[in-house]
Amino acid sequence: MKSLDADRSTAVGKSPPDGALLTRGLGWFSLALATAELVAPAHLARAIGLRPTLRTKLTLRALGLRELVAGASILFQPRRPLPIWARVAGDAMDLGLMAWASTGKKTNKSRAAVALAGLAGATALDVYAALRTTKLQDQAQAPVMFSVTINKPPAEVYAYFRNLAHLPTFMDWLESVRESADGASHWIAKLPVAGTVEWDAEITEEKVGELIAWKTLPGAPLAHGGRVTFAKAPGRNSTEVRCEMAAGFPGTGRKSALLAKLFAKPQIKGDLRRLKQIMEIGEVLLSDASLHRGPHPAQPAAAKTAKELEKPAPMLDAASSGSGAPMRNSSGTGLHDASPLKGLRS
Repeated sequence: MKSLDADRSTAVGKSPPDGALLTRGLGWFSLALATAELVAPAHLARAIGLRPTLRTKLTLRALGLRELVAGASILFQPRRPLPIWARVAGDAMDLGLMAWASTGKKTNKSRAAVALAGLAGATALDVYAALRTTKLQDQAQAPVMFSVTINKPPAEVYAYFRNLAHLPTFMDWLESVRESADGASHWIAKLPVAGTVEWDAEITEEKVGELIAWKTLPGAPLAHGGRVTFAKAPGRNSTEVRCEMAAGFPGTGRKSALLAKLFAKPQIKGDLRRLKQIMEIGEVLLSDASLHRGPHPAQPAAAKTAKELEKPAPMLDAASSGSGAPMRNSSGTGLHDASPLKGLRS
């Protein structure tokens, strides 16, 4: 049975496109620029149209230290937007300093103009890289989304899901959900190792028969939220259930993309699979692997009936004490000689 008809996950469900190539290139460019500013500030000053005075060389060396830190940060975390935005801020500082220095009487105006144009181009590239990296990170922290088609009408599936006490029947990580009269609900979840964690949640959006969304209340030890839609599947009286869910580490109160990757993706798939089974056949199907812990037969033997358990074990009429006496089973049939010397007798 194919329980999941579609896997429409965000970047948590699927790896986002790699935007680190451009940022790594900018990181290496920062290191190269830092080397020039630290090792040969006088030559660099002349190249951009400035006089290599002591103040100019000290300023370039200070900027070189900043570029060194920025480049190392970018290379260390190429998919994080913060180092790229720090480089953008440095570009703004460089543009301001260069524009101010280009007004000097002894500045080479043409070289300063070329340097300003180059800085403007580098700034534009840094802004593009920062925006792209920020977008990818936002996608990576979006809630996980999956969908399943259930062969029941939307009203029936929604009614079952809307009764929050039913959630633990297919969300096996939940121990119980109790809804109060004011619309809030109390959740108790099982921790992976041992124990439980509890929090209160509220319904944030609801359209009868179509949608339900919830989130934890402030102060909850586990940040958790979800949104489920129920839509009629085209061409048949079935329901397409689409679920978004996000969770956070206990004690932090904040949602985590890492926890979503490790927990939410496989968990939602299993939850929807179990919901489909409950709605269509009335129970969750379990395999032998989930019923028997540790090594077990591929086809476990059926349990014995009470009559079979009461039946006495076969008994021997005569003990085989080495005398060669024949043995008889409890039914009086099946005589056989247990003597090992039978073949040697004359």
